[in-house]
Amino acid sequence: MKRKLLALSVAALLVAVPAFSQDIGTIQDGAKDLVDTLATSLPFNSTVGLNWSDAYIGQIVAVPPHFGAGVTIGTTTMDGGDVSDLMDELGYNLPSGLETSLPLPAATAEARIGGFILPFDFGIKVGYLPEGSIDMDELEMNYLLVGADIRYALIKGNIALPTISVGLGVNYMKGGMQTSVGDDMEYEYTAGTENYRINATEPDIGIEWQTTVIDLKAQISKSFIIFTPYFGLGASYATTKAGYYIDSDVKYYKNNVEMADTDDLEDALKDGGYSIPDLNDSGIAYDKTLSTFGVRAFGGLSVNMLIVKLDLTGMYNFADSRLGGSVGLRIQF
Repeated sequence: MKRKLLALSVAALLVAVPAFSQDIGTIQDGAKDLVDTLATSLPFNSTVGLNWSDAYIGQIVAVPPHFGAGVTIGTTTMDGGDVSDLMDELGYNLPSGLETSLPLPAATAEARIGGFILPFDFGIKVGYLPEGSIDMDELEMNYLLVGADIRYALIKGNIALPTISVGLGVNYMKGGMQTSVGDDMEYEYTAGTENYRINATEPDIGIEWQTTVIDLKAQISKSFIIFTPYFGLGASYATTKAGYYIDSDVKYYKNNVEMADTDDLEDALKDGGYSIPDLNDSGIAYDKTLSTFGVRAFGGLSVNMLIVKLDLTGMYNFADSRLGGSVGLRIQF
């Protein structure tokens, strides 16, 4: 039986074609490659939002007080090849063209408030898609992005001088997607003369990820009547965890005889050089955690209409030469 699934979030736009993988090790390798890719791509994506054109917005105790709030939508890109490899093994195919550049969308509501005494400002952002809020053809997704930063103005800026600030921020992103296959799935693995088979009854298949990012950034901006061009550099340290799971009533066989436990299969995988997944009677799972450093550039301009500002931002990730961009609309005093 064939079905089509539509996704509108991270690693999305998948077309489902149920299939059967014959090698647990191939799935394991695909999961590892996926985590390596996500470890570079997710921290970059988490920096969408709070990239306001003004390098410093002023103080809350000023007259009038300086603060603002708005929304941002954007996307970054990642190499879809590693995602495609794993999804192929799990029975899904990315549409043509997304294997080379897969979009990762992001959206946040955000606010920034000026400091007092010292020239600093403070910003927060939140993006949230509750679990089960998108349920299309049995594909469920969830998404959370929260972040905050504090910026200090080295130069406040005036008619002659630009505004220059340095900042420290933290971002946390968590998400996942899950689909119910409906059909039973079967996996086989051969080690020497032994044949192992796994039967999963109507499994739920999912991918989960999360990343925590510590971000340093520097920014320069200069206002010209209704335009404010800006440019910045960011350096980040991130810890990212991602993996897949198959949740099902699972039975294990060795040479067509049902196994009472999975010790023999785990030993065979270990001897084959594969990382051992979580094998039990409720499913199979694998995840991996990586720590990475990254450097990015961002910049653009805002169009200023009294207290309304429209930000247009471009982003570049030096770690994998990937691009991103965002559009933000806010009210700022």
